[in-house]
Amino acid sequence: MIIENQRCFGKEIANSAIYQSMESGMIVEKTKKPFSIIPRVFAISLDEKENKIFRRESERIQIEIESDKHKEFKNPQSVHLYAEEIIQHLLIEENKYQIDEYMTPELQPNINIKMRAILVDWLIDVHAKFKLRDETLYLTISLIDRYLSKAQVTRLRLQLVGVAALFIACKYEEIYPPALKDFVYITDNAYVKSDVLEMEGLILQALNFNICNPTAYQFLSKYSSELDPKNKALAQYILELALVEYKFIVYKPSFITQAAIFLVNKIRSPNYRTQNEASLKPCVKELCQLLQTADLSSLQAARRKFNSAKFFEVSRIKVEKINK
Repeated sequence: MIIENQRCFGKEIANSAIYQSMESGMIVEKTKKPFSIIPRVFAISLDEKENKIFRRESERIQIEIESDKHKEFKNPQSVHLYAEEIIQHLLIEENKYQIDEYMTPELQPNINIKMRAILVDWLIDVHAKFKLRDETLYLTISLIDRYLSKAQVTRLRLQLVGVAALFIACKYEEIYPPALKDFVYITDNAYVKSDVLEMEGLILQALNFNICNPTAYQFLSKYSSELDPKNKALAQYILELALVEYKFIVYKPSFITQAAIFLVNKIRSPNYRTQNEASLKPCVKELCQLLQTADLSSLQAARRKFNSAKFFEVSRIKVEKINK
């Protein structure tokens, strides 16, 4: 059984539950409140009756997911007739939004890689709590990285950047986005409405209102046609683990998606080969290490999310060693 650590939801970043010490330069973690956004029903042990209900629910969800491929084919927004042209367009567009490493003492003297990881992990929890579309999460993280590559941010305003980026992404991707007051609430009122609106304006101005950039999830939707639903869920899990890790921003969305799909195929079939295997290997190796050590990380939002029947509990998969 996987034992999850509880996390403070609202105050973790903005109210200095985890912060960087100015004197020592070390991350200091204060005692966290025994509070988690994970519903209590999932935190308690299930008796036999509840287990039967849970199994029936799992079977129902599995049947629904297995029909996703058929539904996707019938979805008029998928426009299969133009699938190849869409992919080529995304490949061209992603070159326009590639960013360089920005987490340096010169460009971002007040924040560090660990603080970004905590922010992204928290946003994965928020995204799950609001039940938002998958595209919204990936666009949010992309907006954060693009903004941080252009503007300096203090540690006390880093969470505000994340909330404002999520606010923008929701208005772009969601049919019914959460209200502004909901974004203030999730920060435990560390900010007010005017703060979120002001940061929204700063982000949009810094990015010249260009927010529709290709993301890894878009490429996953296009490249995963040959994967069954469970393998697609595993690929998505790998990509969301990579969202937390700053080092993966050097890879283009299409490249890291291909690497994740290659890793999934390699896990399922050790003799799997592909034409661009040599170029993918460095990224695949890093993703594999990330997957193998996911249970050791203090940031567990992605593992909690993918430990559900909806995603076939793929975060429970153990990867020992993969043949070269």
